[in-house]
Amino acid sequence: MTETPFTLDRFAAARQRIAPYVRHTPMLPAPLLHHDSPHGLQLKLENMQIAGSFKVRGAFNTLLSLEPEQQQRGVVASSGGNHGLAVACAAQRLGIPATIYLPATATPDRVARIHQFGVDLVTHGTSWDEAHARALAHAEADGLAYVHPFDDPRTVIGQGTLALELLDDLPDLDCVVIAIGGGGLIAGMAAVLKQSRPQIRIIGVEPKGAASMHHSLQRGFAERLPEPSNTIADTLAPRKVGDYTFALAQQYVDTVVQVDDLAMVHAMRWLWRECNQLVEPAGVAVIAALHSGVADLHGAVAPVAVICGGNAAAGSVFELYQQAIRS
Repeated sequence: MTETPFTLDRFAAARQRIAPYVRHTPMLPAPLLHHDSPHGLQLKLENMQIAGSFKVRGAFNTLLSLEPEQQQRGVVASSGGNHGLAVACAAQRLGIPATIYLPATATPDRVARIHQFGVDLVTHGTSWDEAHARALAHAEADGLAYVHPFDDPRTVIGQGTLALELLDDLPDLDCVVIAIGGGGLIAGMAAVLKQSRPQIRIIGVEPKGAASMHHSLQRGFAERLPEPSNTIADTLAPRKVGDYTFALAQQYVDTVVQVDDLAMVHAMRWLWRECNQLVEPAGVAVIAALHSGVADLHGAVAPVAVICGGNAAAGSVFELYQQAIRS
């Protein structure tokens, strides 16, 4: 499963394919004012990507890889928010009809952002898993292409283009900290980085309330979490990682750590205060892992933390912070 689709030439081709549509996002040295960040740490700001997250890379790569007839018929996707926003953005840009399924728990801000791209929006269920099942049934019934948020080689390869960009940004890169939801980002990036430079250390970060990759790695295969996800990082909350993403993580990721919601809330506040970056909980899971000490960068000279998404309503950041203080 992991040998044929995920070669470096496939990632390079995807990077060229999506280049006209995505941004080369900036790097930001972590502030040194309070000595609360590891020495030499840099932040890769994918929260400044088109549509607010790395997800647009996989969305464009998938849509651009479809046959013209499939593009004309349209696509279906399901999302906790960011993937839906990315597919909606890519579909509008390419003139492809799209229907996006969201759970009822999707934030009003994300729903409004998706609406602005003029796609059909359907609310179903209370979790991504339920929205995914309904969207998949819709695609199969109508013969439409389904744009999976993580477990599709085209999606994984699109997300992995970020690693090629990172190697250009920082040739001495020796450690990367990456958030895990369904695993598409870490799987694609790890495949690129380890094939390019095997000595690079890759650390994955999951919410404690949705540690689906950690659970599967312990079991030795991709297995659904026995309990529903419970975390404020809703875009990191599928109950099961994909078969592709699990296999790549098992092969290439060095370690997976977990952070709690309170640590992510404090990290959101820190990133806003110190770096003027307003992001969602998923986007700061990596910062939470560094500040809480669960992600060990000992010996790393040129480490990077990927800020994967920024689609948060401003008010929610301060509401979450006040809740955390009171608790």
